[in-house]
Amino acid sequence: MVRPLAFLIEGARAPLHATYFPPQGAPHPQGDILVVPPFAEEMNRCRAMVALQARELSRCGVGTLVLDPYGTGDSAGDFVDATWTLWLADLRAGLAWLREHGQGCRTLWGLRLGAVLASHLARADGAIDRLLLWQPVLDGKQFFTQFLRIRIAAEMNLPDRVKTTGELRKRAADGEAIEVSGYRIGPPLAKQLDEAQFDASVLASPMRIDWFEVLQAADATMSPAARQAIDRWRLAGASVEAGIVIGPAFWHVHERELAPGLIAATAARVRAWGGPGASRGDMAPPAHAPHAELPVFFDCGADHLSGVLHHAAPDASCGVVIVVAGGPQYRAGAHRQFVTLARRLAASGFPVLRFDLRGMGDSSGEHRGYGQSESDIRAAIDSLLSAQPQLRGVALLGECESASGILFYAWRDPRVKRTVLINPWVRTEEGRAQVIVRHYYLHRLGSADFWKQVFSGQFRAAESLRSLFGVVRAYVRGRIEMARQSAEPGLDDFSHLPLPVRVAEGLRRFQGRSLLLMSGFDLIAREFDEVTSASRAWAGLLAGERIRRVDIEGADHTFSREVWKNAAADTVARWLEVDAGGPTAAA
Repeated sequence: MVRPLAFLIEGARAPLHATYFPPQGAPHPQGDILVVPPFAEEMNRCRAMVALQARELSRCGVGTLVLDPYGTGDSAGDFVDATWTLWLADLRAGLAWLREHGQGCRTLWGLRLGAVLASHLARADGAIDRLLLWQPVLDGKQFFTQFLRIRIAAEMNLPDRVKTTGELRKRAADGEAIEVSGYRIGPPLAKQLDEAQFDASVLASPMRIDWFEVLQAADATMSPAARQAIDRWRLAGASVEAGIVIGPAFWHVHERELAPGLIAATAARVRAWGGPGASRGDMAPPAHAPHAELPVFFDCGADHLSGVLHHAAPDASCGVVIVVAGGPQYRAGAHRQFVTLARRLAASGFPVLRFDLRGMGDSSGEHRGYGQSESDIRAAIDSLLSAQPQLRGVALLGECESASGILFYAWRDPRVKRTVLINPWVRTEEGRAQVIVRHYYLHRLGSADFWKQVFSGQFRAAESLRSLFGVVRAYVRGRIEMARQSAEPGLDDFSHLPLPVRVAEGLRRFQGRSLLLMSGFDLIAREFDEVTSASRAWAGLLAGERIRRVDIEGADHTFSREVWKNAAADTVARWLEVDAGGPTAAA
């Protein structure tokens, strides 16, 4: 099994998180590969696919270096201070490491907008003769426009909303950092993104390009723009091999999706590469300087879990383990929210371990989901206590699915003294119907746009009534079912219980203190409220002294605005400092 090496590389401005998947067996003639990552949240969504592909490439004799440029992933710095120029300098540090410690590097693997960054890096380096491109984006301005539209869509119903991408660009030109989907884009980066184009000058050299497109249907074809770009590149002298595979748009969707056909096709293409021959260097990672944050790998049975350890006060007796939620996330969290939170807690004196569950992010193994995460959480606690043996207890923190997974485990482990539960997941079809009736249909009846559709004849009455009937039927069934549901007294194995009851029973059995942190504008949080108010299993459970609830007004599910993210981090830190007695409190 491939066991990656995790370490820090000194970047242009600050230490960078690096993960190297070493080659197995004879080295490949082409040498190693440097990943040039996609932009913003696409980096988060692609991480599991990158790790899976890197493990497959290692079996081909190819080492892969996954490096987080400044302000991204697990690396130091804030995204708002990042620039295109700084990212290029950081990636050059990755090239230097591969050429000194790996098998050399003549190949860049660019994902999405990383294709443009890879072309600029290839021009600056001169020794790169191959580009591996996944679903490449070639026009930075067009990509940035689509990215800005995320903000416009998110604010569609706000009275003071931003209405055009031009308005956001003007703010950036006036020196304002613009915030989109949890990421703050500084004015220099905004300008550089608008100017970024695939550097066609690299095509004049004997550049070899392997271009892969992922299409969602067997009868789909590559876009005209992609075909035209490939034709132009071939006329410019580049050798371009285009490949099409069928699979989901994993870089775009909000659920964890994999494209195994892409992994297999890429590995097959790499095996066919030739070259003058690579030589192995000293593959031992550099010795760690005494940094506050260190990457780690630890065992969970036969699998290897990836994490980042945030050191804090040496006399701390309470540490924190952050369990990342499901979906296309890894230990950094959506828009790096868990990086920000961990740094805030470490500054307050709490050692923190963020980690990837099996099959998520850089961790190996089969993805089992939050319902079977007990072994992963136990291994993470073991790892934190091994690194910080003075700790006498831990707090577990999780959002959405991972909050529920924590409650399936916490009561079983006496080392767990506190839990922080953010928007816990208790969804059922019936519970979802409660929210739709209360927060969609009733809101719609009071909407001027709805009545405009009715009076203009645009309202599809028959279709809407069929949908409403199905939702109301589920609503009524759910109210009846939740009124009946409760756990049996003394039940030892509650794995068969309905999800809302199982979560409630886990919280009931856990004897430590819990913080319930809820978003004010989030349907999952509203589902939790509907379930806990209607279910017998939750009767009186949240009123006890052991549980404190805090709501962040207006916040969405992942606290994507800076003001919400800071409010959530401050709430968690204050609760641990005051209610849990601080990092040196006796367990």
